[in-house]
Amino acid sequence: MSAPGYSFVSVSTAKPGRLDDLIRIASAPSERMEGRVPGLIARQVGVDRERNAVVVWTTYVEKSDLYDFLASDEGQEDHGDGNEMADIIESFEMYDLTPVSGRLPGDVPAA
Repeated sequence: MSAPGYSFVSVSTAKPGRLDDLIRIASAPSERMEGRVPGLIARQVGVDRERNAVVVWTTYVEKSDLYDFLASDEGQEDHGDGNEMADIIESFEMYDLTPVSGRLPGDVPAA
């Protein structure tokens, strides 16, 4: 497995009654990237129903792995409909992270 060099994290909240829609639109981009974006090491989408929030976490070998894909026609088409997102998302924060510690699947510590 390649060493992780970049993680993208976003935290979104849904407008009232739209959490299931937010889960759907937040999950779709990274699901579509699976096997198509070189450098994608890991991905996870989690939901916190009490906070009406969805967290997306994807990890890549390099930051350019994600941003080069997003700049492509394929990446822009796969990322979703802006109008639908505006109807569903109440708030959105994103983070560009440099991994400094962690463990990914397959990186199991020795016993």
